[in-house]
Amino acid sequence: MASATSSDTLANCTGGAMTGQAVMYRTGLAAAAIVIALASPACVVESNTPPPRGVVVGGPPPEPRTEVAPAAPRAGAVWVHGYWHWSGMQYTWIPGHWDDPPRGQQWHAPQYSFRDGSYFYEAGGWR
Repeated sequence: MASATSSDTLANCTGGAMTGQAVMYRTGLAAAAIVIALASPACVVESNTPPPRGVVVGGPPPEPRTEVAPAAPRAGAVWVHGYWHWSGMQYTWIPGHWDDPPRGQQWHAPQYSFRDGSYFYEAGGWR
């Protein structure tokens, strides 16, 4: 059996001295790891299709309820019409009410839509 020379052996597990070849081997591995790490962010796959807006719900909301807005309680108050809100399991009626809008924002009512075979609910809010 041929014995290995110190120039072609790698460091042993007990902390033996590394030869020139072992140093070069480890340096090459470290360089390869750095190249892979730096190249990885460049491999991001992007989709041109935006994600669907809203959440998938079990079906369309019931018909809106008829409400009559009472007199405004104060100047600047905005009437928010009643609407069906998806609670995560079912629709819940939110009665119409007067609200104070945040500065520079307008009320956007919830949106209900049917797309790609599914019903979607997009919450309303001040925007």
